[in-house]
Amino acid sequence: MNARSWLSAAITAVLVMAGLGAAAGLCWIVVAQPAQWEYAEQGLVLSESAAAEQFGIVAWFVAIGFVLCLVFGWVLAARRAEDGWRVVPVVIVATLLGAVVCSRVGYSFGPPDPRSVTGLQLGDQVPMQFELGSFSPMLLWTLGGLVGLVGAVFLRAPDESQEDVVTARSTP
Repeated sequence: MNARSWLSAAITAVLVMAGLGAAAGLCWIVVAQPAQWEYAEQGLVLSESAAAEQFGIVAWFVAIGFVLCLVFGWVLAARRAEDGWRVVPVVIVATLLGAVVCSRVGYSFGPPDPRSVTGLQLGDQVPMQFELGSFSPMLLWTLGGLVGLVGAVFLRAPDESQEDVVTARSTP
């Protein structure tokens, strides 16, 4: 395989993962239930039970991404087996890009920043914005892709050419 066709396949894989990341972002918005801020006299307040729900946003992001990237890594390793080790950086770049796209979709199309909501009455509920708070949940997307890749390589049948070959040294 020449370098040009490999590069074309790598770019295609990265763009496919970017599209899947956008779809995952929409799925994340639909599935995750954001915590609710309550407007009180002292401003927006997050109750203790609502603070626990904040973890749910990140947990859904990780779960959706890990499963998606697990399948992506598996399929890419199976379809591009002839590329060998060069699939690894493609999986890393593609899954990180997918995670960034997903997080931006959630941030852009999810609930707005609660501090920007105006016209609130006492007791009104305002949903928490979809944000991750750190980069580490995105790395779990990459871990999922690499686990899928390793699983596909591990379970791949050996080449016919590598079966038991008798050589001069192997005879007793």
